[in-house]
Amino acid sequence: MSLHVVAYDVTDDARRVRLAKLLLRYGRRVQASVFEVWLDPDDFPALRRGVGALLGPADRFDVFPMDTRPSRTRLRWRRAPEPWDAVVVM
Repeated sequence: MSLHVVAYDVTDDARRVRLAKLLLRYGRRVQASVFEVWLDPDDFPALRRGVGALLGPADRFDVFPMDTRPSRTRLRWRRAPEPWDAVVVM
């Protein structure tokens, strides 16, 4: 199982709510349209089917794999880094 960050921009309110409910099965919400999810390789086909059914042509959905090895350090501004955090750079 590995940690991923999911970020999305969905234009329709109803589809956005259904997408959030789907992602809550895999992890937790960290911001309005950003989730931390734990996925096995076997989870990806079901996740892709579920997400694909909810996205419209103007919507965006991104999955970012996170490196959770303890030797990695998070980069942070204005706060001391914590060794268990991950970093997302976009």
